[in-house]
Amino acid sequence: MLLRRYLVYAGVLLLLVLSVSVGTKNVSSRELPDASSAGFVEKLYRLDCGHSLANDQSVWTPGENQGHSIEFSSTCWLVKRGNQWLLWDTGVPEATVNDPNGWSTLPKLIVYRLDKTLTSQLAEIGLKPSDVAYVAISHTHGDHIGNVGLFPDARILMQRAEYEWIHGSNGPNENVNQLMALARRLLGNPKGMRLIDGDLDVFDDGSVTLISTPGHTPGSQSLLVHLRNSGFIILSGDVVHLEENFAKSRVPSLNTDKRASVESMDKIRQIIKTYNATMFINHDKKQTDGLKLLPAFYD
Repeated sequence: MLLRRYLVYAGVLLLLVLSVSVGTKNVSSRELPDASSAGFVEKLYRLDCGHSLANDQSVWTPGENQGHSIEFSSTCWLVKRGNQWLLWDTGVPEATVNDPNGWSTLPKLIVYRLDKTLTSQLAEIGLKPSDVAYVAISHTHGDHIGNVGLFPDARILMQRAEYEWIHGSNGPNENVNQLMALARRLLGNPKGMRLIDGDLDVFDDGSVTLISTPGHTPGSQSLLVHLRNSGFIILSGDVVHLEENFAKSRVPSLNTDKRASVESMDKIRQIIKTYNATMFINHDKKQTDGLKLLPAFYD
């Protein structure tokens, strides 16, 4: 009888432990801001972080546009909050500026070109790389982390899943393996690295929120920024590459997880609905060409 009672108590205790564990996994959802009380950032600047030409659009639009070339933009964003500066992605390595041969993450597929350095664009508004306190990384593909080394004293914000992925074992896709190797080389070992699990309210006031959107890579993330006049803006990272892909839930072949990619797009759709947010798509050149460029800004 005592043994039976002990087993019942143990079972109840186990259920309690499991319920706490499950709650812990979902705690990130509490990091999403209350739209009615969220704080504001003062300014959001777009920086030109490169442009590229890919020779086979079907890599990004599977089943369509095979053999067609496509131009992409590469965009970085600078957030001003009081006297604090946060940079979203760092773009193509600035050492390649005006290189006639361009630069590439996958030479057989895509070539990037850079017309302006990140440093020179920061200087246009009176900043040096050392003035940037936070660098948030959407994911570790080379066109997004090419200049992390310019910010040795910044706090680097990235998902733990992303860090563990690029330092893990290779998979079956050689192109993806090549991107992982390049990521390890470009990222290095920043002393201010902060690894994140899920969503994160960066300043604890709802003004800047990192949104976990895995699928393109295991630790991909997007950024939700709140501005007084422009409202909520989502900086997509690579949760989606083109407006048409977003409309069709179309997943590029280089993404590491198709199901997670679709779920992340659904998550972004819900955030757009909840916050009446606008999404700026990093690589959609057609959209990007119509956006403000530093020194102009969104407020």
